[in-house]
Amino acid sequence: MGIYLRVAIEIFRKDLQIEARSKRIFNTAAIFSLLVIVVFAFSFAQTFVDLTVIGSGALWVSFVFAGTFSVIQGAASEEQDAALDGLLLAPVDRSAIYAGKVASSTVFIATVELLTLGFVVVFLDYAPPVAMFPAFVGVIIAASFGFSAVGVSLSLLTVKSQLRELLLPMLLIPLVIPVLLAGISLTRSLTTGSSSHSWIILLLAYDGILFLSGFMTFEYIVEG
Repeated sequence: MGIYLRVAIEIFRKDLQIEARSKRIFNTAAIFSLLVIVVFAFSFAQTFVDLTVIGSGALWVSFVFAGTFSVIQGAASEEQDAALDGLLLAPVDRSAIYAGKVASSTVFIATVELLTLGFVVVFLDYAPPVAMFPAFVGVIIAASFGFSAVGVSLSLLTVKSQLRELLLPMLLIPLVIPVLLAGISLTRSLTTGSSSHSWIILLLAYDGILFLSGFMTFEYIVEG
């Protein structure tokens, strides 16, 4: 178990170090999210009396696009110089590689989404209750984990396809719809103070299903 965790942590550290040097994924995803929020601000903000609706909608729309871009670029970086093949040659459990990449992808997506939350506050005047901010962070991390759990698997499955930019969203978006519905509903519940226990259970349960599915199939995906 110690070796397994060490491998997963090293994969996690490797991905973070590569991104810290290049900043390719974070910078591009952050700029893209900013553009989405600006479009929402100029197109819809003046027509909505309740900015809670438009704010939460913009937050999760940017989540989908930024998350999809992140997993696509993460897989593309592994394809360069046969980096993934080098990882697979190591005498380690393949699922540890998957766990490490899901962890790093979760960090990337959650960080961009938290930055996007700041954009929403500035441009859409959407101000969630300060007392609920830790819960907002928890929802974003949980949604990012579920998105990453399925996104890492599908991105590596489609990475060698010439149409991966088109194919991956077609496969990914239907699978993460429950994550998005839970995220939107929880965001609204935290803002209004209504009950959200059923959505929390749904989000955590579906995250677990997505992660276990990727965990069990990852070896077959990378060997295919």
